[in-house]
Formats: sequence, structure tokens, C-alpha cells
Amino acid sequence: MILRKKNVLFHRQSFQIAAIFGCVAALLQPLSGDFSAKDVAKRQPAKLAAMESHFKTEKRASLIVGGIPDPENQKVDYAVKIPGLLSFMAHGDVDAEVKGLDQIPLQDQPPIGITHYAFQIMVGLGMVMMLIALLFGTALFIKKDWLKRNWLLKLFAWATPIGFIAVEAGWTVTEVGRQPWIIHGVMRTADAVTPMPGIAYSFYLFTGVYVSLALVTLFMLYRQIKMVDTLYDLPTGIKEAH
Repeated sequence: MILRKKNVLFHRQSFQIAAIFGCVAALLQPLSGDFSAKDVAKRQPAKLAAMESHFKTEKRASLIVGGIPDPENQKVDYAVKIPGLLSFMAHGDVDAEVKGLDQIPLQDQPPIGITHYAFQIMVGLGMVMMLIALLFGTALFIKKDWLKRNWLLKLFAWATPIGFIAVEAGWTVTEVGRQPWIIHGVMRTADAVTPMPGIAYSFYLFTGVYVSLALVTLFMLYRQIKMVDTLYDLPTGIKEAH
């Protein structure tokens, strides 16, 4: 709405409130990620190995950025490796040993490709959101004229779905990365499948409910935005009466 020059003052204030909360969260998120990485290294080393496509147990393990996993040849092609960083992130020591997939039986290994790609997407989008947060912080405290520049507004508009995609990628890492276990080391997913008939109908029902809620939410948001725009377009006397 700011880009369309409609009720700029109202929407600019709303945008800044939301952006401040979002940017603070984006800057704090890596701390949560660091705690999670250390916990995963301790409790679910197979998941960490799949996330990083870490095939061989070694000390001073490198953090892998990008790349295409090749499980057959136990390597990652076209990756950027940062020596010692995986050991530091997992154990707080650049010389610590990180368990690789070579110490995990093949039947207990999670799907490597999906877990690795989802992890890279999650981390990559997280870094993008951090960069946007730093740009917004600069605009808020140093370059105040940036707040009125179209390039910053367009950046936020294009970045709108990034957080949602990062969350879904993170859940993919969580759920696919813990396979083949439904309870790690206790029960396999294959053994937890319910034998009860008709379970698909409840799945369809819940899917229908959530799709309906999504449509209602979109309708309500659209109506609210139109209502605000209509109100601000009214003459002053009528506006005050509302």
C-alpha cells in the first residue's frame, strides 16, 4: 500500500511496527539454531550427519555450505567447506570429533539428500533475513531516508514468504532427519503406523478445516485492508463520525 501511495502514513507506521519485531526475531534466530545444533549433535548424531552430508567421522570437521550429496561415493560435490566450523557449532571446540554417517548402520540413516537440501534452504533463508534485518536497522537508526526508498519497501515485499519457507524447510529437517525413528532409538516409524481403518477420512477432514480457515483468513485480511483504505478515502467529517 505504501508503494501504491495509499494511506502512506497509516501503512508506514504499521509496517515499521511489524518490521521491528520481525527483524529482532531474525537476528535472535541464529542463537536458537546454535542451541539446537548442539542438542542434535548430542541426541541425534545421524540427523546432524545427514544435515551436513557429513560422511566420515573426523576431528576439526568442516561446515559444508551448499553442495550436492553423493552418498554412493561418500562425498559432496560443489560444496564450500569451512574447516573446523562444524566441530565448533556441534561441540564448541574446533578440534572436537563429529560423528559421521560411516558410524551409523545404513538401515538407521535418514534420507541424506532431502535432509541436506532442506537444511541448506533453512539456513540460507535465515541468513537472507538477517541481512534484511541489518539493512532495516541501518535505515532505522542511521540512514532514515532509506525508509522512504522504494527499493527497501520492495525488498520487504518480495521477502514476505521467506519466513514461511524457512519454517517449512526446518520442519522437513526435523521430521525427515529423524527417520527411520518415530521415537529415536526405541520405535521405528514403520512400526508406529496405526492399523485402524478409516484414518484417511480424518486426514481429509483436518485438511478441509485448515484450507477453510486459510481462505477465511485471507478474506478477512482483504476485507480489513479494503475497509481501512475506504475509511481513509472518506471526507474528514464522515471519517470522524466513523
